[in-house]
Amino acid sequence: MSYQAIKFQREGNIARITLARPEAANALNFAMGEELYQVAKICAAEPSIRAVILDAESKIFCAGGDVLTFAEAGDALPATLRQLLDTFHPAVEIFSSMNAPLIASVQGVAAGAGLSLLSSCSFVVASAKASFTMAYTGIGMTPDGSATYYLPRQIGLRRAEELMITNRRLSAAEALEWGLINQCVEPGELTTTVQSLAEKLASGPTLAFGRTRQLLMSSFDNNFSQQLEAEEKAIIAMAKTRDGLGGVAAFKAREKPQFNGE
Repeated sequence: MSYQAIKFQREGNIARITLARPEAANALNFAMGEELYQVAKICAAEPSIRAVILDAESKIFCAGGDVLTFAEAGDALPATLRQLLDTFHPAVEIFSSMNAPLIASVQGVAAGAGLSLLSSCSFVVASAKASFTMAYTGIGMTPDGSATYYLPRQIGLRRAEELMITNRRLSAAEALEWGLINQCVEPGELTTTVQSLAEKLASGPTLAFGRTRQLLMSSFDNNFSQQLEAEEKAIIAMAKTRDGLGGVAAFKAREKPQFNGE
C-alpha cells in the first residue's frame, strides 16, 4: 500500500511509522489521520510486529493539526474536525492498547496533536533539542488526541492544566523532569538509542507487555478489589502462553528465556 502523509516499513519484527509531511511541518491532515489508522490496525493485528517506532522527517516532529485546512473550512470547521478525528482518535486508541510497545523518537517540536499522540505512546525518547507545547488554546480550541486523558495521569493535574491553558513550551530537559518523556539524549544519539530500545522490546514477551499496559490503564478506573481481580485474570492468562510457560521453565533451569511473542 502506498501512503501520502506517512511512511511505513517493517524491519524484521520492528515496524516504523514516519510522519512524512515535512513541507507542512508534519501537521495532521485527513490523509495522515486515515493512514495512521490503517497502520495502527496492521501493527495491532500482526503478531510478528513486536515493537513499533514512531518518528518524523525533517526538523519538526509534528506541528499539530493542519490549521490552514481548518481555516479554509470556514463555517464547515465542525464537520472538518469531525472527519479528521473519526480516523485520528481510533488510531490513537489502537496505539494505546496494542501489544507491541510504541516508541516515539522526537527530534524537534511536538505541538498540539503531535504532543497528544506522544502521550499515548509507551515510551518517548527525545533529542535534547526537542520541545513540547500544547498550543490548542492559542487558537481558541481544546485538546484532542487523548491528551486530557493521559497527561493528567503522566504529569499530574496541575502541570497538565498549566500546559493546556498557558501553552508553555517545555524544553526536552524540562519534559524529562516533568515525566512527559522517558529519556533525553544528544541529537546524534537519538536514532541509535531508539533502535536499541526497540530491539530490546521486540525480543521480549509481547503479550505480557500489552496486558501490563492494559492493567495500568484500568487501574485509574477500577477500585482496589477490581484491580486485584484484573491482575489475577491477566497473570493466569499469561501462564497459558508459550512465553509465560517458557519463561518460568527457563528460570528453573537457570537459563536466559527466549521469548517469541506468543
